[in-house]
Amino acid sequence: MSELARKLVEGFHKHSFYAGVNTAFIEVVGLGCKGLALSSPYTREEAEALLPYTVEFARGFGVEVVEEPSLLTSLLFPRDIAEGKTVFLIAKEEALKEYQALKRLREESDKQGNPRGLEEEIAWRLGRLLSYDDESIKRLIEENG
Repeated sequence: MSELARKLVEGFHKHSFYAGVNTAFIEVVGLGCKGLALSSPYTREEAEALLPYTVEFARGFGVEVVEEPSLLTSLLFPRDIAEGKTVFLIAKEEALKEYQALKRLREESDKQGNPRGLEEEIAWRLGRLLSYDDESIKRLIEENG
């Protein structure tokens, strides 16, 4: 997305773009419209540059920002969507607890050889945590699972 924006918008500034996206996610999570938001995948340098601003802005909405260098994989997204990158989890405490529970379930699924039923449970729970509707979750599983 940022490459397209750079071509379309004169003077495009990638960090400002990412900061704006994070600001919007913080607001929708803070107002309860979304349970968990995932930032764009960042390089280590990008994450370091954006984290202080993102955390400071999130405080005003009672939202937490957690650096996630190992994003939970599921049937919702391509497995390599954030490989080698850092993603910010933008959420309130309860949603972060559910995310951690899903990470533990991911470990269990990996130990069991990734049975389809467990993989679908992870995808559905993550989709709901992201506040996706059922049709969107189904479509993403069909496209990526």
